[in-house]
Parts: sequence; C-alpha cells; structure tokens
Amino acid sequence: MTSDRCRQMHTLLGMYALGRLDDHEAVALRAHLDGCPDCRAELIELTPVASVLGQADPDRLLEPPPAPSPALPGTILATLDRERSRQRHRRIAVVAAAAVTALGLLTGGFFLRTLVPSSPPGQPVAFTAPAPGVEASARVENRAWGTGISLDVTGLPQGSTYNVWLQRPDGSRMNAGSFIAGGDRKMSMNLAVALPMSDATMLGVSAPGDDTAILQAPLHS
Repeated sequence: MTSDRCRQMHTLLGMYALGRLDDHEAVALRAHLDGCPDCRAELIELTPVASVLGQADPDRLLEPPPAPSPALPGTILATLDRERSRQRHRRIAVVAAAAVTALGLLTGGFFLRTLVPSSPPGQPVAFTAPAPGVEASARVENRAWGTGISLDVTGLPQGSTYNVWLQRPDGSRMNAGSFIAGGDRKMSMNLAVALPMSDATMLGVSAPGDDTAILQAPLHS
C-alpha cells in the first residue's frame, strides 16, 4: 500500500472487518478493494481477528487489569522538570558563550585599535581663507574610477544648497555632488567624481549658478 488512496483506505479496513462502516464508506472501500490486491490481502488477515474479538468478555478475567504504578505521575513530572532544566541550562550556556564571544570581539577590537590607530583614508587638503564662522576639512582619495572626496562643513547658512566640484588645469569644473548646509551643525558627506586626482588642481564649494568659490583647497602644491 503505497498510493495516497491506499493510505486513506488503510484506516477503514479494521472498521470494515468489524462491520462498523456506514454504507457510503463501505461502498467506497469495496470499490477500492476491487482494484487493490494489497488491501484485499490485508483485509483477509484482519477478518479472522475481528471475528473473535466479540467473544472476549472482560467479566471473565481472573484478575483485574493491571493499574499504572502510583509513582507514574511523579516520574513523568520529574522527567519533564529535568528536560525543562536541561533546556534552560542549554539556553543559558548559549547566551553565555555568545556574550563571551562578543566581549572577546569588543576587547580584541579595542586592543587592535589601540595598537594600530585608524586614520581616515585619503589625503588631507586645506581650505584657504574660509568665510568667517565657517569651518571645513576634506580628504581626497585616488580611485580607479576617479576621485573620492570626504568633506566636513560647519557654519554655512542653514538650508542653503551648495555644489562640490573639482577644477581642471584649464579652469573647467566637474561636479561631484551637492548638499544642504546645516548651519552650526556639522555636515559630513562622501562624494565621488570621475576625474583622476592627477587631472584636478582644486577642490571647491560654491552656490548653484554662482562661479564664486565659497571654499577652495588646492590639490597640488
């Protein structure tokens, strides 16, 4: 009995042998038996057993059926308690191991950072004569596709938009992106432009539609 239909009918064979199926179920099972030799063979084995079940008389038993041990409920509860305890200890062990690992990573990372101080990538550049109250710093990094720019600016009028660009030797500019100033709040941004550092002479910041550089930093001395 390997088909899904056989598995469905298998549960009905015993009831059929005992004569306990309703007419609809009995008709369905007989139709299945007509085409299934495996189920017919099993029914042949069940029928003699079913025929003698009716002869069993519990009142004729010489001894009462054995009762479960009084200690059985306590044994079951104790087993459940031990299993819950093992699961709880296992969860605690997993959490503790994760905490130790995390602590090791944190302390190890701190140790490495202490031994090898990290520094931002790229070459620092200095802005010349920024406007009063404006502070700016930047780093430029040569990339395979051009130049990466890290820029920090504080003090530009809040809400104003500014363009960041690199200038070529002929004075033309290639835009690297734009930002909205945050006033006294420092604005930090990472920008990129498809112009190699070797082809750029200046990093600058200006307002849209105005060629006047509000911030400028020469890239080559």
